[in-house]
Amino acid sequence: MTDKIRISAYYNGIYTDGSDGSLKIRYAAEACGENFCEYHAEVTNCTDSDLYLEKVCLLDVMSPAELGIGEGPYTVFRSGRHKNDMPGEFVTGCRDERLNDVSSVMAETGGSLESGSGKSAVSDHLTLLKDAEGKVLALEFITGRDQLFQTVIELDDDGSIKRIKAETIFRIFIKPGQTVRTETLRTAVTADPEEEILSFARRKAALYGSRCQRHPAVFCTWYYYGLTVSYEDVCTCLNIIRDRRLPYDVFQVDEGWEVTLGEYVPNSRFPLSMKELADQIRNAGYTPGLWSSPFVAHETAGIWKKHPEWILRDRSGEPCLFPMNDTVYYVFDITNQETYRYFTELYQMFTDEWGYSYHKLDFTRAAVIFEDADFHDKTVTLAQAYYRAVSAVRRGMGEESFFLMCGGLYDPVIGLVDGQRTGSDVLAMWSSSVNQGGKTAPYTIRQSIQRFYMNEWWANDPDALMIRRNHVMERNLRLTYGLLNDDEIRTSLINQFAAGGIMCQTEPMDRITDDRLLEIRHILPVTEVKARPLDLMAGKRFPEAVDVYVGKTGVHCICLINWSDTDPLQVRLDLSKLSLPEGEYAVCDFYGKKYCLGVKSDGIAELGMISPHGATVIKVERMADRPVITASDSHYSMGAECTVLDVDEGILRIKKKRILPVADRYTVWLPGEWHLNGKKTVEAVIEADQSEFELRLETGSGIDASY
Repeated sequence: MTDKIRISAYYNGIYTDGSDGSLKIRYAAEACGENFCEYHAEVTNCTDSDLYLEKVCLLDVMSPAELGIGEGPYTVFRSGRHKNDMPGEFVTGCRDERLNDVSSVMAETGGSLESGSGKSAVSDHLTLLKDAEGKVLALEFITGRDQLFQTVIELDDDGSIKRIKAETIFRIFIKPGQTVRTETLRTAVTADPEEEILSFARRKAALYGSRCQRHPAVFCTWYYYGLTVSYEDVCTCLNIIRDRRLPYDVFQVDEGWEVTLGEYVPNSRFPLSMKELADQIRNAGYTPGLWSSPFVAHETAGIWKKHPEWILRDRSGEPCLFPMNDTVYYVFDITNQETYRYFTELYQMFTDEWGYSYHKLDFTRAAVIFEDADFHDKTVTLAQAYYRAVSAVRRGMGEESFFLMCGGLYDPVIGLVDGQRTGSDVLAMWSSSVNQGGKTAPYTIRQSIQRFYMNEWWANDPDALMIRRNHVMERNLRLTYGLLNDDEIRTSLINQFAAGGIMCQTEPMDRITDDRLLEIRHILPVTEVKARPLDLMAGKRFPEAVDVYVGKTGVHCICLINWSDTDPLQVRLDLSKLSLPEGEYAVCDFYGKKYCLGVKSDGIAELGMISPHGATVIKVERMADRPVITASDSHYSMGAECTVLDVDEGILRIKKKRILPVADRYTVWLPGEWHLNGKKTVEAVIEADQSEFELRLETGSGIDASY
């Protein structure tokens, strides 16, 4: 594999392999085996003047076959650098919607894809290529704090691969005699792409330190109130949430509270100070959360009058403009280290003086997206500057605050943030002309599912859940719609469960009906899970099956989604794909209310049907010496919400923390010789005003043990 590695650099508008004498390029192997190689390059300026180093190409091949896999057609998975990029799969030689997706970018608020040229697919830290025989080539940047990087897959007119380049991006001046090193690239050939992806993610988590321990449930004001949010709106929602004892951990005031970006004082709709508002939220029993956007500010913001030198400008001297929400903003030049004190002091004010300990940061990608920016410090890379700027924010808010990043770089902030958005902003619609003809839910759900491995680094944020009904626009905001039907609501709820991170929701709490609001009992309390797509590298446009492992109970919950607009989907689960220990299993369909008992670990279970745009959860649990919940209308895990589920001295006991004022119904399979009137399954109901259930059982003869 190493004999195929060709390294070159692009400097001062010239490509070189070092033979011209201007640069010395040294290949440095870190670890190599029969099927993998980890290496970086070191580049030294051998001239007597500064050189502008644009990028270094660590890999340049004409075909994946050069790196140890077979011939195509290839199934390709690409990751994306920004949350709005569409991760996903396409098949070479097929110019179809899959290729268009992965060469495109989502609009900021859901909506249609901004189509790419289709001439290439650009990936970020992780790229996979599977040959026709199932062998997989993985290209992984396993470090990520010093440079941005990309793997570019160039395509012929027929969609076949004509070149693959893996590059790290410097865009800095290096001085005479100075040596810089690239990030580390790993090339590996594997038959198990899923395990390769997870080991890639775990290596980064170990290297930089993961902050994925907390998984809060958050109420956020944005996805109905938007920029119209007022103190009255906040009080209305907060009081209802408090009075109904709804189980959120955080009440977060989103964008709209401030005068403008960069002027972080409450506007006229907020008559109280933000400290007083934080006190009200805390007194109601919730952690106060606050939205901010530190790396951009409106041109009228006072910070620019004090520090015009902090404005990021293009090469013509004009400010770089970042458009958002019908306004344009100036951007901070984060290579100017003088800005870091400002970021730290801003978040010290939010946290220590005002009392907010949950922070959502938005639009932070603005600092790193301008190709023609003329940065203050031309010796520091954007990745390095971004890491330092975000570190300054973390210093300000302290280690105990929950730091949710929304819309920034991924790799440089591993170890700094507690949560990270996995996709574009959502809307409460599946597909509608209201949103410029674009599909919303299918794409944002897909983004969340295909970034599953990032849960090794932080708590993934699939963005807000909206399950209200509202067919009329209010406040002149598309955000106010609630156009999802009952099947699409199920899919949206399951997306929150399968995301494996935080749960976030926005509703007008004085308007949403109980039948929709109480659907959140299926995903609360937030349960820590490990999720993985079961159809990874299958060449599908949308992932259809996600295995959600619930470590607390040791069960697998298979989330199945029917993406069809017209046809129902038969639920048919092949347990051999789950690599289960030998034994007999209960396979239980949450929404279909059907279950199969005694299914072998390599068996197949056929259950109910899933409607178009709908979804369900199939629990797979080993039948042993403890009771098994085979049907439920409570939590999707069908058991993780229970603090007690056992048979003790002949009594079936179920206890759970009371979450919402609604009865929870269970069907329970009894282990061993326990039965009731000869039946091995019993019905149990925990009433809305209770938290436990007890039932005396029988034992011995007379059992109907048939499944």
